[in-house]
Amino acid sequence: MAKEERVTAKFGKGYAAQLMAFNIKKQRIVDLCNVDFEEDLFDEAKDYSSWNRALNGKEVWEGIVDALHSLWGAQVSHPRKYLPDDGPPDDGLQDWMKQIATAPWWLDVLQVSASQSAFNAWFSGRPMGKAKVAEVKAAVDDWWARLMAAVERAEYASLAAELMDSKGQKTARSIDSHIYTKVVEQGMEVEDARDLFVDMSMKAYRYHARPIDLADPQDPLRKMDDTHDEMYRSDFVKAFDDMHEAGYPNALPSIAPDFDAAPWFEVKRWGGPENEECPKNINEELYGLWYRVKYQRYWNADFRTVALSHEIVEVSEDGEEWRSPNKRETRGWDPGTVLFMRGLIEDGDGRSQYEREVDELRSKIKRLRFDTQSAFKAEDRATAQIELTAAEKRLGELR
Repeated sequence: MAKEERVTAKFGKGYAAQLMAFNIKKQRIVDLCNVDFEEDLFDEAKDYSSWNRALNGKEVWEGIVDALHSLWGAQVSHPRKYLPDDGPPDDGLQDWMKQIATAPWWLDVLQVSASQSAFNAWFSGRPMGKAKVAEVKAAVDDWWARLMAAVERAEYASLAAELMDSKGQKTARSIDSHIYTKVVEQGMEVEDARDLFVDMSMKAYRYHARPIDLADPQDPLRKMDDTHDEMYRSDFVKAFDDMHEAGYPNALPSIAPDFDAAPWFEVKRWGGPENEECPKNINEELYGLWYRVKYQRYWNADFRTVALSHEIVEVSEDGEEWRSPNKRETRGWDPGTVLFMRGLIEDGDGRSQYEREVDELRSKIKRLRFDTQSAFKAEDRATAQIELTAAEKRLGELR
């Protein structure tokens, strides 16, 4: 899209301030947002100045603003994903702290008694008194504990919103399945389950969250207002009682049912260019090969369902002599979805080479049939007939 055609937008300064409070450095925000652009086959990473302009409230291409809003939402819902995997260690504490921020930021946040120069030196790897180091470690541990408490609140509210959004649907990630597991499978008391259901409902519908301020980790949830609280609670209690009395009809159990897990095998054969699904012949190595597939049912705990796996275990050129598949053969037939989409975007045509040739031949045959009947000169009609015969023969070979 030409630059002058791009739609522009502004990123709210309040959102920018909240992103900065959680990420501390603009470069970190830029790097996180650029990951999606780098992984997008139809786009590329954006320069720092564009992100900086957006974070400063300037008008930029709306794709930049959309990416910032997306990061903001992800860090509200899943802050743990953007933090160190483990808590502060006893050894190598400085290296762990460097993942998050610089020495001046830490000293300002921790409010320990070490001087800035001594703390900077220790942060760079030089020694500091044991008592001072112990004071820093205790302060970091306390900060981390407060941060994790805030993270758990954010994740709880995010889970509640996700489960409530699927209420009444027969899916693994719904409040119906969640409460069913608590009550029926884990033995939670009905009164406690009702309280949990009401609390999750309140968090999903009556609260909103914002990114955590790393300098001062606090509960990120904010109540919308106190209006009609009792009415909402009463409605949520009734919704739980109705669901419980009905026996959780939309719940999926987390415990696998009995099913036949014995594997079975089938022999199949790959096609040729007529089976390609994108503008490039990307499966030529597989054309005409026989392959043996192993099928097996298994319990998919994430989706709470019996799923089916398949694995190509052998291939054959003639259907008689078999060998182990190589890496390409193990992957199997590639539909070329990315190439198909790229074709649509670049020239509005995602057809395969085979489909293109067939369509071109059909158009050519239609034209040549007309020429064999209508050309003014006899030699032109004869030439058209020769070309028509060749085109019809080729179309017959393809079909």
